[in-house]
Formats: sequence, structure tokens, C-alpha cells
Amino acid sequence: MALQKEKTDTSRVLLLADLCFEYIGSKPDTVMALALEGLSLSRRIGYIKGEAVSLNRIGNAYGALGNYPKEMESYLESLKINEKIHNYDGMERNLANIGIIKNEHGDYRLALDYLLKAKSLAEKINNKNLLSIVLCEIGMVYQNLEKFDSARIFTQKAYDEAYKINSSRMIGTSLNIMGNIHSQTGQNKLALEYFRLSIPYLEKAEIFDGLSQTKMGMAKLLQKNGENDSAFIYAKQSFLSAKENGFTQEVHDASSFLTTYYRNKRNLDSAFYYQDIAKSAYDSLFSQQKVMQLQSLDFDEKIRQQEIALAALKSEEQRKHNLQFTAIAIGLITFTVFFFVLSHSIIVKTKFIEFFGVLGLMAVFEFINLFIHPYLVHATNDSPLLMLTMLIAIAALLIPLHHRLEKWVTNIMVEKNKRIRLISAKKTIERLGGEDHN
Repeated sequence: MALQKEKTDTSRVLLLADLCFEYIGSKPDTVMALALEGLSLSRRIGYIKGEAVSLNRIGNAYGALGNYPKEMESYLESLKINEKIHNYDGMERNLANIGIIKNEHGDYRLALDYLLKAKSLAEKINNKNLLSIVLCEIGMVYQNLEKFDSARIFTQKAYDEAYKINSSRMIGTSLNIMGNIHSQTGQNKLALEYFRLSIPYLEKAEIFDGLSQTKMGMAKLLQKNGENDSAFIYAKQSFLSAKENGFTQEVHDASSFLTTYYRNKRNLDSAFYYQDIAKSAYDSLFSQQKVMQLQSLDFDEKIRQQEIALAALKSEEQRKHNLQFTAIAIGLITFTVFFFVLSHSIIVKTKFIEFFGVLGLMAVFEFINLFIHPYLVHATNDSPLLMLTMLIAIAALLIPLHHRLEKWVTNIMVEKNKRIRLISAKKTIERLGGEDHN
């Protein structure tokens, strides 16, 4: 309804992105359709920020559908745009999403690098919702690294942030992660309690992938406790929810569990049925072609990050050079001003002018040489002969200018010297005249 009422194109793009977020955990196909509409509109009206936001949502949809290479490609394209326009909110989302992909594919150290950068940006822009999401993901990375104390700390922080803003989505998600952590550490009763607590929040927020994951976690725990019938019920609910809403990873996990369940029951027809589904889901997630595409994108992104770091280093060096050039220029001006101020009240000899004139000429020439050297190298293709020729040409222009300036300064100084001597002579005559009078 709000989308139909919205007339401003830029606001419509952002509203489409917000709607995408609402459907991420329930309808990935709808997310894709809305995000593509936002991307098309953004490009048509030249709305760069909207383009980046829409690409990020397209990545969300690809991730939910299990197409990780296209997901990564969308996030990286969005990140480049956000970096260019200094959109920190967008950068945080991109970095967090890339960190999630890295975590899902077992590259935990790199996942932490991306997620900690995202956390820093979320704190910088004071976005508690984004911060809660990132803290949850960091908790999951530490869980995968089997650093359970750190996993609990970050997940608890995520819950606290979500509770402050009353986000059912993130309260339910953080409770689910707590369930996984306690399950992995053998605290089965506590884990089941966390899973049960998470369900109402996830249902309220319609986070069906989270619900599927929670019920799968409960199924595994109940199976450990020997409650096979209850385990089957939760696993079947997990499977149906994932299949109905198109969540490939959750379909794979639930169908794998059901395959084993039916095999143990000697129900081979059902076991083969779910085994085929699990294999199809696995191929969709981790086919060799997709793995190669993902590795290629990883390599390209590493190269891009190295180029960014190198550009930043060059920029810092250029800034230092500019400061030094400025200091030299100020020094030359200060020297000239000091010379004229000092010489205003004292007699300056011609040789003194000639000496400092040559010194000034050398300083100016060297300053010009330093300043234009990079351009000379580029223009002459680093040819010593051409560089020498151009420097000689510059010197040829400076020498006559120096002679004229020296002549002008000498004339000024000579006239000034005459005035100083005349004033001094008058004072002497007046003093002697006063003594004779006495």
C-alpha cells in the first residue's frame, strides 16, 4: 500500500529495499523481484545510492536461494559503489554480508575481518539493528571456531541490542544461536530451552529460514535424547518450511537428516527420496563451477583491496610531498621578505645582492625541478637526454629573469644605500653643528 502511494522515485527505491528486508527470511523470490525493480528504477533516474542498496538486496535474495557466486558478485558490486560515494551504512551491510558468506564457507578468519569492520561502521553510524545483526554473525563465527566463551559474549551482546529496539527478528535469531552454542557444548536441556524461546519471535517476524534452522536444531537434540518420533516431527516441519519458501541450505540440512532417519527405520523408498533431494540441494549449493566462480571473485576482491591500500599509500605520500612543497615555497617567500626587511635599515653591498641572487636562483630552480619531476618523467618517458634538455630550457628562461630581477634589486638597494648615507650624514652634521654652537 505504501509503495503504491509513494510518488518520489528515490523514496520508492528505498521503500522497495525496506520491503526486501521484510521478506528476506520468508520469500526470497519476492525479494529478488522487488530488488530488481529497485535496481532498474535507480539506474533509470541515476540514483547511485539506490543502485547500491538494490544490489545488496539482490545479493540477499541470491544467498537465500543458494547461489553464492552471484550473491558475492552482487555484494562486491554494491560495495564498490558505496565506497565511491562514502555511504557508510551501505558499506557496513556489504561487509557484513560478505563476512556471512565467508563464515558459511569455512573461511572463519577472513569472515571475522569483514565482520569486525562492519561492526566498527555500525557503531560509527549508531545503527543498533545492524549492530545486532553483525554481533550475531560474529558469535556464529566464534562458535564455528569452537571459541564458545567469545561466541556467548557476542551473541548476548546481539540479544541486548535487539532487545533495546524490540526487534523480534534479531531477538529470535540470537536465541537460536544461543541454542546452537549450548547444543555444541553438550548442554542439551539449556539448548532446547533457547530453541523453544526463539520460535515465537521468529514466527512473529516471519523468519522462515530461521524457523527451519531452529526446528532442525531441536530435531538433532531430540534424536540425541532418544526421542526419535519428536525429532522426526521437527525435522519434517523444518524441511517443509524450507522447501515451501525456497531455502536451499535448509532443504539440504533437513533432507539429509530425514534420509538418515528413514534409513534407520528401514524405509528405503523414503530414504532414497530424501537422499535425492539432499544431493540436488548440495549440487545447487556447492557445484564445482560455483566453487570456482566464488574463488575467482575472492581473488578479484583481494586484488581490489590491495589496489585500494596502494592508492591510500600513494595518496598519503602525495600529501606529504605537497606539505613539503608548501613548506619550501613558504621558506622561499620568507627568505625574500626577510631579506628586504633586514636590508631596509642597513647598507647592503652589491656583492651581497649578487651572492643571495645566485643562491635564490638555485633554490627556485631546484624547487621547480622537484615540483615538475614526476611530470617530466611521464612526459619524457624517463629519458635522461630529454629531461636534461627540458631542464636546460627552464634554466634558460630563469637566467634572464634572474638578471633583470637582480638589476632591479641592485638599483633599489643602491638608491636605498644613498638615502641611508645621506640621512646618516645629515645627522652627523647636525650633531657637529650642535657641538660647535656649544
